[in-house]
Amino acid sequence: MIKAVIFDLDGTLIQTEVLKATSYARAIHVLTQGEIAEEEVLEVFGKFVGLSRAEVVQGLSGHFKMALEKHLKERDISIIQKVLIEKRLEIYREILEDAHLLSQHFCSFTLGLLHSLQNDGFTTVLATMSHLPEAKRITTIMEIFESFDLFLTREDVNEGKPSPEIYNKARIALDLKAEECLVIEDSVNGIKAGQNAGMPVFAVTNTITRASVHNCNLLEDHFIVDRLPDLTEIVYNFIRKQEKISIP
Repeated sequence: MIKAVIFDLDGTLIQTEVLKATSYARAIHVLTQGEIAEEEVLEVFGKFVGLSRAEVVQGLSGHFKMALEKHLKERDISIIQKVLIEKRLEIYREILEDAHLLSQHFCSFTLGLLHSLQNDGFTTVLATMSHLPEAKRITTIMEIFESFDLFLTREDVNEGKPSPEIYNKARIALDLKAEECLVIEDSVNGIKAGQNAGMPVFAVTNTITRASVHNCNLLEDHFIVDRLPDLTEIVYNFIRKQEKISIP
């Protein structure tokens, strides 16, 4: 029987993955003085969705290493990564200050599922690799910050997804079994994290993650939701099926 539903944030409840990707793309475009087009960065970004900030920066700086070295006149990769983080955060903070822009990226169907579950008395958890200040600001604008029974961010774990640490921490805090928790994710790394914790996972896809989610072959098709208007019905059907299975 499902007792708790654990939601990722970025790309699941709000399309901040698109905004984050844009901030990295603009930062690299600026730092390479236009040599690397934003579109080129966006094409590469998909493989790093769901990873921690440090892992994303490591991956992107490695991929665009030659151009960054040339324009920054610096060969020390740690310094290059520091500069990239600072520029990207500068751009992303400007994006987060625009509440109207953020509101245009709310995932209405996933939010609808969240509200339905809360109205029906399910325990709901946020488990995100975003840092607390960003996650708190975004969910406050969305008016859901105080609605979760448990709120976990990057600061609460030592290892990012695909490590199951954040999901295991949620399960332990709620004193539940893995099979009593259901995960809603959007990325391959998030799917792996939920599965590594032994929990059933549904993936809601978007333009950045759709191809990778289907191509990773981690989930059966009925656990991948491309048509988001069907999300609430699909999840509730699964929950009802689990309730029948758990009846002795």
